[in-house]
Order: sequence, then structure tokens, then C-alpha cells
Amino acid sequence: MPGLLEFDRNCLMVLRCSLLAVAPFEGCALLLGDQDDSNSDQGCSIWNVRLIWPCCNVWEPGMSSLPEGSLDPNLGAELLPSRKCRFALDPREQLQAQRFAREHNWQVLGSAHSHPGGEAVPSVMDHRWATLPSLLVIVAGSGNVRAWWMTGVQPGQQHEVAHLGQW
Repeated sequence: MPGLLEFDRNCLMVLRCSLLAVAPFEGCALLLGDQDDSNSDQGCSIWNVRLIWPCCNVWEPGMSSLPEGSLDPNLGAELLPSRKCRFALDPREQLQAQRFAREHNWQVLGSAHSHPGGEAVPSVMDHRWATLPSLLVIVAGSGNVRAWWMTGVQPGQQHEVAHLGQW
């Protein structure tokens, strides 16, 4: 689990721009970088995001055996499934990102997506679809960015990850 998350150079700007550019649909990306575990004995592992790998949102109805309609606690309304409230990363893009990361002695640290009409907090569907445990960064339509360490499939089973610098 990351103790701190840090974005290199213009990564945060690239993240916001690429994810919000596809609004009203959810945008998605992978976070590539490395981990500095030199202070892990003090519980302060720093995860450095070196590159944002924007991805196509390939979600389509029927991708999951999960119920199609869901209540969004952030909006308080029943959502019909669409790319406005769902995302899926293209597996081919994931493989390309993993290869690129290995070539640079990095790794895929986690994923990011936008909530164009909501807050930067994990939704019920984010929990259900998460590969656990994992790092999830969410960009709200307002541009607010928050990072989460996802530990379970139920809402509330996450921890907010602290960050270095101005977001």
C-alpha cells in the first residue's frame, strides 16, 4: 500500500485533461511509475507516477454479470448503464502499457478514471469492478483529484492515499 503518492512533472495536468476531455463519458488511464520503499519500515512507501497512459473506455452493456442498474450514492439516483457512469480498460492497451513500463524499469501502479457528474470518491461499481487490492485515482468533473487504496468490494473498504505537492 502506498504511504504517499507523487505525480511527476506534468502528469497531473495530463491526467485531468485526458480524462475530462471525453466528458460526459468516463475517461480512463493507467498510472505508470515506480515505488520508493526505502522508508517502508516506517510505513511511508512513496509511489511515483512517472507517466499517464490514457486509454479508451471500451465499456459496453453486458460486459459483466453484475446487475446493470445501480444506485449512485453520490448522485442519489438510479443510473442506466452507459459510458457516462461506467468504464473498462482495453486489455490490449493494458498489455502495451505493461511492456512500456518494463522497458523503463517501471510498473503499472494502478488506474485512474473520471466521474464527470460526481465526486472523486469510489462508487459502488468502482468497488465491484476493482482488482483488489489496488490503487485507484478518481478525477471529478470539477477537476478535483483523489487517490484511493481499494481493499474490498463493499463501499467503505478503501483508504484515501496522501499525496505530495499541490493537486
